[in-house]
Amino acid sequence: MKVLVVNPPAYFGNHLRHFIQGGSRWSFSIFVPPRIKEHYLPYPFNLGYTLSLLKTTTDAEAKGIDACALDMDDKEFVKEIKSHNPDMIVLDVPTITFPLVMPLLKEIKQDVGCEIVLVGGHVTALSSDIMKQYEFIDYCLLAEYEHTFKELVVRKMKSNDNVDDIKGIVYRSNGEIKTNHASLQTFNLDDMPYPDRDDFSIRAYHDFETAGRPQVQMLTSLGCPYRCSFCMPVRVMYQDSPTYRRRQPEKIVDEMEYTKEKYHAKSAYFDDDTFSVDKHRVAELCNVVIKRKLDMPWTAMGDVTLKRDNLKLLSQAGCVGVKFGVETSSIHTLDIIRKNFVKMEMVKDFVKSCEEFGIWSHATFIIGLPNEKREDTLKTIEFAKELNPDSVQFSIATPFPGTPFYEEAKVKGWLDTDDFTRYDGGNYSVLNYPTMDHKEIESLHRKALREWYLKAIVNEIKHPKRIHRIIKSKSIQYATRKTLSHIFGAM
Repeated sequence: MKVLVVNPPAYFGNHLRHFIQGGSRWSFSIFVPPRIKEHYLPYPFNLGYTLSLLKTTTDAEAKGIDACALDMDDKEFVKEIKSHNPDMIVLDVPTITFPLVMPLLKEIKQDVGCEIVLVGGHVTALSSDIMKQYEFIDYCLLAEYEHTFKELVVRKMKSNDNVDDIKGIVYRSNGEIKTNHASLQTFNLDDMPYPDRDDFSIRAYHDFETAGRPQVQMLTSLGCPYRCSFCMPVRVMYQDSPTYRRRQPEKIVDEMEYTKEKYHAKSAYFDDDTFSVDKHRVAELCNVVIKRKLDMPWTAMGDVTLKRDNLKLLSQAGCVGVKFGVETSSIHTLDIIRKNFVKMEMVKDFVKSCEEFGIWSHATFIIGLPNEKREDTLKTIEFAKELNPDSVQFSIATPFPGTPFYEEAKVKGWLDTDDFTRYDGGNYSVLNYPTMDHKEIESLHRKALREWYLKAIVNEIKHPKRIHRIIKSKSIQYATRKTLSHIFGAM
């Protein structure tokens, strides 16, 4: 049985809008021409683990195709899938490209006749509607789908079409759409094979590269106890579970060493939902790295609960960068989005400690959160400029289906459009609040990026501290393009 594990294409039509597909926690696009690799692109972990499971535990002829990472457009994508003549394909289709991908799958179904399986957060949230509207879709898998898809493939290889007892699957039976709700996943990543990095090469993905390329993206944990209202992974893919699943520190370092030896990785990025929850585990990991004398710098998606002593140990263990969410400087808004563990003095202390220990600080903010007024956003922009982290991310608040944020937006009439291609946290707003409309949110987003980067350039001229690290990590082209695009608009 020939199975393709697929990430959708980057481009559709003749536009230069590069869509970020499976792998990202939130849907967005960037405006960059094809074949320019100097931009953010996350590793699609769910697809990578699914492919690895198939290769190591079944007899299926499994192959991974990341059409997004390969910069394919829609026509190239269809041609590539048809050339493999698969029996089954599984695709992780996010909100932003869902209406663009469906016509491609219809054509593939007509010409190849393979079974088509859809997965991911958007599919989990809207599975019944999808099955009703698109008759060429055979199955939708819910939530964490790795083992569910493996079980489906095993059944098909045995010519067994009975899926009634498979958890987490939506299917048709005698013309009726049936849903077997997903069981709450409890598997630990230590029990999984490493995600596939042969078909999904580490050289294709780029994220937080302050320490050298190629960089391997890894997971050291699953889940997050904080449950922010806008968070699609926790609220949808993890079924609102506060469970935090940890990997053993020894196993994490084993994988780092493995990727260093086999794939020549120069650095690692831990792309956890949050790396920082269990401070004892963080300390254990650092001590294992130090004990093994692992000469491999690493970065992580953390949070501001890491204290000065934690950051000191991280630095000693080779950590050179931490991402962390601030979202807004408004305490009231932080309460509303259920992220009230973040305090502004805590954020300031965190950035100072990172600077003290030579750890690159990357702060993330969101423009257009519920009930914020223009003056709240302006205060957040000023806070970000004064905070002066090494780099920032300003995204646009986007209510993705399945999240409490989306349900609130529907009930309160905030949604400006049902065109999912505009559910783009990097460029467009789909929200009209009584206090701000979507155009003002987009304008404030552009203002935040432009003003922060202009100030960063001035600071760098006066006191160069970032440019040397950017050059050393071979990210100067990426940093230059991103800076210019944020100051002057899409480039």
